[in-house]
This record gives sequence, structure tokens and C-alpha cells, in this order.
Amino acid sequence: MKNEPVKEIRIKGIGASSGIAIGMSFDHEVEGQPIVRRTVSAPRIEAEVRRLSQAISVAKVELVKIREDAGRAIGHRLAKIFEAELLILEDSEFFKQVAAEIRKSQVNAEFAYQRQVSRTVKSLTASEDRYLREMADDIRATAGRVLANLVGSVSQKLRNNRGKIAFANSFSPGEVVLMDKYRIPGFACTHGGPTSHAVLVARSLSIPAVIGVTGLFQKCPGDCKVIIDGDAGLVIGNPSSETVSYYRTEAKKRQSLKSKQLRNLTRIGNTTRDGRRIEVCANIDFPSETDKMLSAGQVGVGLYRTEFFYLSQNQFPTEEQQYDIYRGIAETFFPRSVTLRLFDLGSDKMSKNHQAQEEINPALGWRGIRFGLDSVDVFKTQVKAILRASEWKNIKIMLPMVSSAQEIGRAKRMIRAAMKELKHQGVKFDEKIEVGIMVEVPSAALISSTLARHVDFFSLGTNDLAQYTLAVDRGNKKIAKLYRELHPGVLKLIKMTIDASAAASIPVSLCGEMAGNALAIPLLIGLGLKIFSVIPPSLPRVKRMISRMEYIECRELADRVMMQTTTEKVEALLRKWYAERFGEKDVEL
Repeated sequence: MKNEPVKEIRIKGIGASSGIAIGMSFDHEVEGQPIVRRTVSAPRIEAEVRRLSQAISVAKVELVKIREDAGRAIGHRLAKIFEAELLILEDSEFFKQVAAEIRKSQVNAEFAYQRQVSRTVKSLTASEDRYLREMADDIRATAGRVLANLVGSVSQKLRNNRGKIAFANSFSPGEVVLMDKYRIPGFACTHGGPTSHAVLVARSLSIPAVIGVTGLFQKCPGDCKVIIDGDAGLVIGNPSSETVSYYRTEAKKRQSLKSKQLRNLTRIGNTTRDGRRIEVCANIDFPSETDKMLSAGQVGVGLYRTEFFYLSQNQFPTEEQQYDIYRGIAETFFPRSVTLRLFDLGSDKMSKNHQAQEEINPALGWRGIRFGLDSVDVFKTQVKAILRASEWKNIKIMLPMVSSAQEIGRAKRMIRAAMKELKHQGVKFDEKIEVGIMVEVPSAALISSTLARHVDFFSLGTNDLAQYTLAVDRGNKKIAKLYRELHPGVLKLIKMTIDASAAASIPVSLCGEMAGNALAIPLLIGLGLKIFSVIPPSLPRVKRMISRMEYIECRELADRVMMQTTTEKVEALLRKWYAERFGEKDVEL
């Protein structure tokens, strides 16, 4: 009997990062990886026990965050299950039993831990209580998290699967960085939001990605041929030869079109039809060949994230390492300006060695300017490197996650101290370098008229501004539908900030995803925004849209929008306006 051909499978998700990737898939989740018994020599026994302790501590930090997200999203019952799992992780007797097994049998930590977990799960599975039987499944998952930390690092798994497409429940920003390093062509995951940090990094690195793929592992198991279409939000398993041929041709077309569009940016004007000048800049996460293409297209940088230094090596770079990179960036884009944002690192991005403490909600924790002001050496090292590279006089410094004038005052005093040190060393730098802030915390928007007196520019970070204003975790799939950047409350904070900047005669840009939203662009122009900062692939489209609009009609539209009382009414009005002028095609929300 002949084998029947394997049927092509198409799974719909959310297109998170544009592009096409074709290749074999691999399961990035460590759960299920075989645990092999190894004999540990007597001198290494205590090191093995310490390795177990560290793996459990890391798993606990991860689980606390998951428990908090689950509690907000789907209630207390699931949170109680996580509490039961945490009790196992924190159970000193359980740890002692595993440690005793390691010492007595002289075996590796993962083998001893798995055996002890199996005993616990076995007793729960045999129970007549359905709740306890269900708990056993969650405990297996928790054990898998500990075992993942024991079996091998993420970097080893990615390194061993070069050229393959990664599947997982979710990915961290650091993992996406490693994907670029180890030539992972694309990824798909079951969780995540379109504005999560991992997705933002993927977009800047042009790594195709599809998120929110329900049934990914069941419908498309690891080690099969797949296609990732990050534009359409499709994962295609077991593609036919015709499908593969189509997507290979399509990938070449899209890449060619992208390169051509970036090269031809100078042909697109920088004004509206009635002569209002609107600048369109780029958001960049990592130095790459795209920088040179953008420079040739006379594009400046409204946001250059500097976290790539840390994410790529899990340690803070030296002043000299940073200076070399910043100097290269300044030279590449000269005479266009480049706004370098200081490290915006939270516990979700930092390794455990650099975290002050475990954080249940990193988005509301020790990150941004809070981290910088407390980590004086890290802050001063970065600022001195930027100042040394500012000799070209086209670099600006941006402070992330500012919420008060006091934070600005402390940061500027530290910057002046760095300047004083360089002067004593006889180092030249831009003594009039501009210092601005990200307005991404509601309190900053609410007191923007006060903050404007202390800085040279504003940059609206609408991704976080919307998240904090709406109390919606932008990476939580359960409540992703509540994340609405066109919510009237968010729009009022944006208008307040733009008005404050105009009154103080300082520039304001917008560098969030909203800047590339086709429906939002005319509204933002009407509110008075003159500087957009978007990811490189969006530059041609945004510039073309702006060149086809008139400021006067955008202002009339903004006046009408700001009178609306619901997000639905705002979106309906913007859709109607867009359709009347451009047709329904390519409308984005």
C-alpha cells in the first residue's frame, strides 16, 4: 500500500514581524527533553546541589510572573494552582530530598529532581480528587521549567538548530537577539502580543514572526517543513512544492521591493499637500546594513535603542565598546540627527545576576531611568561614551520612563558630572548636546507642561503609554483585545503632550507603533505632531501617505475625533475619513 501524501496544513495566527521564512521547524521548548543519568564525582557533589538550587530559584522568578498574569486574566482558581506549584518549588523538605538523592547516589541534579517529581506526580495522579489530578499536570510543567534550566541553556539549543524555524509558547527579547546571531530564519509561538518587546526586536532585525498561533504544536509538530508568513500571519506546515515555489518567489520580490523603496526615500517629499513640513525618522534596535541605506535616503533616527549591547552578551559593555559603536552610528547618519535612548532594561530583559530583586511585574518595576539613577556606574559609563561620540554634533540623549521632574534633575546632574570628567581629560564633545525624555508614563503626560521646561525635546512612546493608561499587559493574549491605542483616554494624553511641547517651543516626536498606523497618521498630524519615527519597512508608506494629505483637513478631523467618547466611535470616524480619501485598501489598526 502506497503512503498517502502528507496534507498541507495552514494555521492562522497574528502577523507580528513581516517577511517570509522557509525551513524545517524545531521545538524550542525544553519540556520532554530526555534526562540522562550521569555519575557525579565526589568533589563535584556540592556544586551539583548548588546548580539545582539556582535552577529552582530561576524557575520561581519565572513562575511568579506567570501566576500574576494568570490571576489578572482568568481569576483566582488558576492562581491557586500556581500557588501550589510555588509551594513545591519553595518546599525545603522537597529540596533536601533531592539534594540527599544527589549526595547518596552521586547522580546529576536533573536526574534526581525528575525522579522526585515523578514520585510526587504519581501520588497526585492516583488521587480521586479531580483538582489534585489536574494539579499534577501543572506540576509537570513547573518541573519542566526547572529541568530546562538544568539541561542546557537557550543559546545552546538555538546554536544547535541554525537555519531552522523556532516554535515555542513564547520568546524573550534576548532569545530573539540570539536568533539573529545563530541565523534562525523565523519563529512562531502560541502566546505574545503584537507590541511585546520580543516582537519589536524581531521587527528591527527583520526576523519573520507569527504569534498567537493556537494549536501550533498539535497541528504542526517539530521537525517538519514549514513556512512562516509574517505579513499574513500564517504558519504553513508540510507545504506542497507549489506552495514552496510560490513563497520563494514572493520572498525575493518582497526583499527587492523593500531595498528599492528604502533607496528611493529621497524621492518622496517631506511635506503635506498644503506645505506643512512633517519629518519621518526611523526606529532602530541594532546596527545593521539597513543603517547605511537609511542614511543614503536622508533619514534621521528618532529612536535608537541601546539595549542591543546588553541583550547580545548579557553583560554591560565597557565605555570603549560603546564609544566605538556610537561613533560609527553618528558617522553613518551625519548630518542627520540620531536620538540615542539610554538603557531601558527591566528584570524581563536582564539576567538574574543584574536584577536587584525578583519582580512580579517588570513593566512597573526597576527599569528605565529608575535603573539608571540607581546604577550610577552603568549610567555614567554610557553617558561618557555617548558624549565622546557626540563630536559630530548630531547625537541626542533620551531618558526612558521618566515620571517626574526630580528624575530629570538627577539625570542631568549626572550628565554634567560626566561632562566635567571629560573636560578634565581634555576630551572633546558636544557641550550643547540635547537631552530629552520618553513620555510613556501617564504621569509624565499629565505634567508635560512642567517637564517641558527641563528638557530639549519629547518623544511619545505610545506602546507603553497605552499599556499603562489602560492597565493592559500588551503581551497578555487573554486581554490583548483591550489594548487600544486609539482609546479616547490615550488620545487626550497625546494631545496634552503635543500642546505642552508647542507652548514650550520644543519638538515632540512619536516613536510608538501608532506612528505607523494608517488610521492614526492623519489624526496625529491634525493634533500638531510634526515628527514621526517608525520601523524602517514602514518609512515609504508613511511618507507617501503624508504627502497625499492636507494639514487643514487633518486638523478638522482631529477636532471631530477628540469629541468622540468611545474607541469604537474614534475608529469608525477614522475609517470613514480614510476610505473617502484613499479607499479601503491597506487600512491598519
